[in-house]
Amino acid sequence: MLDRKSIAQEYCVLAVNENGYFPVLRQDDSKAGLLAAGMMDLMLADVVTVERKRIAVGKALPWELGHLAPLYAYLEERPHTLDKLMEDYMLCGEKRFQELAAGIGESLAAAGAAVKGKGGLFGGKDLYLPEKGYKDALVAQLRAVVAGEGELSAHDGALVYILKETKNLGQYFSRYESGRLRERLKGLRQNPQNRQLAEIIGYLDDTMAMVSMLLLMSAN
Repeated sequence: MLDRKSIAQEYCVLAVNENGYFPVLRQDDSKAGLLAAGMMDLMLADVVTVERKRIAVGKALPWELGHLAPLYAYLEERPHTLDKLMEDYMLCGEKRFQELAAGIGESLAAAGAAVKGKGGLFGGKDLYLPEKGYKDALVAQLRAVVAGEGELSAHDGALVYILKETKNLGQYFSRYESGRLRERLKGLRQNPQNRQLAEIIGYLDDTMAMVSMLLLMSAN
């Protein structure tokens, strides 16, 4: 049985390529997706809450989310809004982002789901290459979940939605499966029994729209 990880860990496994890099043409969106995935983990664990774009820390970080310690420490410093979070990490927080990515990568390497290597211009950058067997098993499980009739869990729903919004999902799903996923996500929004996941998808919509706006502003 596959040992499932956090949303951020699984997103990292699926979003980076075999060399440990985010796709060049989708790098900014992919980085935003990792940040959003980390926030999803904190929200689903009731570590943080988001009300009217204001983030509040509600309890201590559980050990199983220890790889998100840099993000948790940032949120715990003082009250933040979603806008400020995305700005600090996406526009002027490369060091913050690298600390978050390194924590996630180290946790994957320790669990055998990734292999640590070196890369970059002078070979001094730490990279985390997804372990092929784990990655293939995770893809197979997600495809089975999407193809099934049961309700998507909040974890799986958030994961596939972030992958879809950052354009990192199509490489794993056929056109039919992608259409099936769109139908299922649409149904989740309309089902009052899936209120938690519907709220999460709404949050993700706001987050990705915010990222697009910030990146557009930075390019001008």
